[in-house]
Amino acid sequence: MAVTWPDRVEIDAAGDIALSAEVAAGLLGIPLEAFLADLRAGVVYSVVERGEGEDAGRLRLTLRRRATTRVLVVEAATGRVIEAR
Repeated sequence: MAVTWPDRVEIDAAGDIALSAEVAAGLLGIPLEAFLADLRAGVVYSVVERGEGEDAGRLRLTLRRRATTRVLVVEAATGRVIEAR
């Protein structure tokens, strides 16, 4: 399954990145059912970091599943994805 990179993500009321299970599964390149099973098993996890200094106003989401890591750098005000890797 190919990786699906979003152009924009949702920013919730607390200012954090909010991904649906479908979007997260697409980022990891796996079927939704596999993502949900791995999430319940504790194999999938994420970290959101807020930029400081010259990176202020940006969020970095790191999403991990086993040996796979995906990173999105996002404008905090708009949810626009600046970098995806």
